[in-house]
Amino acid sequence: MTATDSNRKIVEQERQAHLRKEAHLKGEAEDLCKLLTGVTITIAQKAGEQDQLFGSVTAKDVADALAAKNFTIDRRKIQLDEPIKQLGEFKVPVRLHKDVVAEVTLIVTKEE
Repeated sequence: MTATDSNRKIVEQERQAHLRKEAHLKGEAEDLCKLLTGVTITIAQKAGEQDQLFGSVTAKDVADALAAKNFTIDRRKIQLDEPIKQLGEFKVPVRLHKDVVAEVTLIVTKEE
């Protein structure tokens, strides 16, 4: 066996290990997606006259609300194009894996 053959074998083993790990991570993400789909979180914020928020709801706020329901999600995986600045119901995509996105319902209510 030459050095080149040995290197090819090592590279192939590493590639196979990477593919197994990726499949495992994707499987875990799909399981979490099933759990997250249909989850509704409510965040109460101070709001003014036309239901405009004083401040905004950010990905960190969403991550904290999910943590309160025992879902540990990195805020960077929460795909808010921009912070939410008004009351209402919103669908928030959560990218769990490059091929797996769950959608969480977020309800922003007026803080009493």
